[in-house]
Amino acid sequence: MGNLIYLEYLDLHGSNISGEIPPSMGNLIRLEYLDLSGNYITGGIPLSMGNLICLESLYLHDNNIIGEVPLSIGNLISLEYLDLSRNHIIGEIASSMGYLTSLIRLDLSSNEFYGCIPSGLGNLVNLEELRLFHNNISCQIPESIGRLHNLMHFDASANNLMGQLPLSLGDLCNLTDLDLSLNNIGGELTNLLDGLSKCPQGSKLKYLQLQDNKLNGLAPSNLWQLAQLRTLDISSNSLQGDITDAHFSQLTDLYYLNTSYNSLNYILSDDWIPPFNALWIDMSYCHLGTRFPSWIQTQTALRYLSFYLELGLYENIPNWFSDFFLENSLIQLDVSSNNLSGQLPCSLSIVMDLSNNSFEGMIPLNYRNPEAVHILLLSNNYINGCLPAFFCNLTMLRVLHLSNNYLSGEVPNCNGSYPISLHSLHMNKNNLSGPFPSVLRNYKELVTLDLGGNKFFGEIPNWVGRSFPLLKFLRLSSNSFDHAIPTNIGNLTSLQVLDLSSNNLIGNVPSSITNFTSMVVKQNYSDQLNVTDSYLTPIVYSALSRQYYYHDPDPESHFRDNHHFSYYRENNSYGPPYVEFDREYHFKDYILITAKGSTNEYTKVLSAVTSIDLSNNELSGEIPQEITKLHGLYFLNLSNNYLSGRIPRNIGVMIELESLDLSMNRLMGEIPFDLSTLNFLGSLNLSYNNLSGKIPTGGQLSTFNDSTYVGNEGLCGVPLPTCPGDEVNHHSPSQEEDEEDDEKLDRVLDYAIIVMGFIIGFWAYLGIIFIKKTTRITLFGMVDKMYDWMYVQLSLKFTKLKLKWQKKSLSP
Repeated sequence: MGNLIYLEYLDLHGSNISGEIPPSMGNLIRLEYLDLSGNYITGGIPLSMGNLICLESLYLHDNNIIGEVPLSIGNLISLEYLDLSRNHIIGEIASSMGYLTSLIRLDLSSNEFYGCIPSGLGNLVNLEELRLFHNNISCQIPESIGRLHNLMHFDASANNLMGQLPLSLGDLCNLTDLDLSLNNIGGELTNLLDGLSKCPQGSKLKYLQLQDNKLNGLAPSNLWQLAQLRTLDISSNSLQGDITDAHFSQLTDLYYLNTSYNSLNYILSDDWIPPFNALWIDMSYCHLGTRFPSWIQTQTALRYLSFYLELGLYENIPNWFSDFFLENSLIQLDVSSNNLSGQLPCSLSIVMDLSNNSFEGMIPLNYRNPEAVHILLLSNNYINGCLPAFFCNLTMLRVLHLSNNYLSGEVPNCNGSYPISLHSLHMNKNNLSGPFPSVLRNYKELVTLDLGGNKFFGEIPNWVGRSFPLLKFLRLSSNSFDHAIPTNIGNLTSLQVLDLSSNNLIGNVPSSITNFTSMVVKQNYSDQLNVTDSYLTPIVYSALSRQYYYHDPDPESHFRDNHHFSYYRENNSYGPPYVEFDREYHFKDYILITAKGSTNEYTKVLSAVTSIDLSNNELSGEIPQEITKLHGLYFLNLSNNYLSGRIPRNIGVMIELESLDLSMNRLMGEIPFDLSTLNFLGSLNLSYNNLSGKIPTGGQLSTFNDSTYVGNEGLCGVPLPTCPGDEVNHHSPSQEEDEEDDEKLDRVLDYAIIVMGFIIGFWAYLGIIFIKKTTRITLFGMVDKMYDWMYVQLSLKFTKLKLKWQKKSLSP
């Protein structure tokens, strides 16, 4: 390639090229256009690339390039487009990039750059687009950024930027897109908006995203001057103060508004008519007043509305509510965690979250638009009466939560019409009764089923093991189910949580539980629930954050030329033809799990948790040895049954086990030593069994107190009383003789030390009489005799003790 010295245009994007960029590429000194994007290129950017002084466009994005950007990149003074995004480039942003004064577009996003934004970037006076998002860049945005008067798009989101917004940002009058979200930027918004409001032709800003920072102070009063604003997201900051009609008076193009998770107080007149017709409105955790806002009726383009956790909504749903949602059924509505009361509305929308309120009365039997709803959340209200067959007509329903209400009676059957795509069904904590609902056998796509805390009775039918191939979370606790656990429950191979506790189940623990393959290995976060419609494509819900994509009427405007727009349409991997929003929606699937002595709601880690709870039943027989094959199991509770036999010997292979409760059974034998090898075991209860022998020591077992083992008369050892034979007899004759010898040895050593000290002191005294010969002879003779006596005594004592210790070591 390096021999093609007259080459001017080289496009190898998306060609499955691997390996490193050859240094000989630097020989192509006439090259003006180079595109190696969308390949599998590794290694670093060669220094020789700095020889391509005629280069105008360099695209290396979407590869596996590593290392730092060479300083020689600053030689490319003709460069207009530089895209290094979506690689693994590290180091600080090369200061030599400040010499690329012809640059129009610079994209360094989705790499591993760190350090500060070089102030030299302020020299790129022709720059129109600067993208630095998804790196580890820190420090404050330099004031020199204000010299980029042609800048239209600036995205430095998802970094570690700190400090305050520079005053010079207000000088960027051509700026249309500013995204500094997901940083640690503090200070107030006033300076930015004051500057933009002074632009000669007015601010051109259309997209302002500053969410998830540390902004504080009052909501800026001159917000209305951003007349071209389409997207405003200042959520998850520390802003405060009042928002009035005046703030929105000129924002006629606004279609995305998110001020949630601030301390803002909306003071809007009752007859206020917004100048905009928004697509998305999120005012969660703000104060709106006591009544449901009537101005919502004017938002006919609305697709998402959230007043979650408002600080004042407590009146009834207004009369116009049902009519509005009948005509606008594509809205995702979240008004959960308020004090709304009265009857439930008789119209539905694609997503409707009315949970954690004070709604009462019965569920409407016939909704006016039953085919509209995909997710319906009515839990934690005061809904009562018999459960009507309303859900049979909700054919598109994916999620139904009715938990913690006062519903009663049997779950009705559906005659031919039912939600065939139901993924999550929560009916726990009601007063429902009757046998296991037979209508559920039609729900082949169920992932979560929670019927706990009701009055269901009878046997768990065999078809449960055949009808739910995708089931992961099954909770039937605190009912009156009886008979044996069906053996084909092992067919639920995807099961991660099985809770049949507090029933009247009998028989053995089925050995088929070894087929729960999702409990064999550790699980990860992965699952999502997809809901699509003709306008939001797609809408994605999961247990973590959700992504929403909205169609942009002018997707080509996001690309620098037709070539790259076509490339996106073919590969779907470059640039945003959709305006992308990544927000947490307040529907999260959950399950209640009792472990470690308490009951907790698992939400965020739901897709990773694994648990079996068969406690408080009448199960008998031995614990199946096969249960130890569940190496990914976190919680196991078999307490308060009639289980007998021994604890499985190789229980130590269940390496993920965090909680084990086998208390109040009839288990016998010794505690397996393997238990001490479970490094994550934080809760253990073996009390009130017939266990015997010495309690193993070491590992996590050393952290448990006697309550773990109480009620086992045959157990001994720490933390219980010591085992027979382990006690030391301190008054045996041999021990007394040893102690006597030790005392004698101590006395001899004491005497030796005293004598040696006396001799040293005595020699100092003798110095004065050394001049007398007769005295010297007498004294040295006495000293020699003293040393001889000490040597003999010490030798005898040490020899005697040595023989005695050898005799002890040879005795059994």
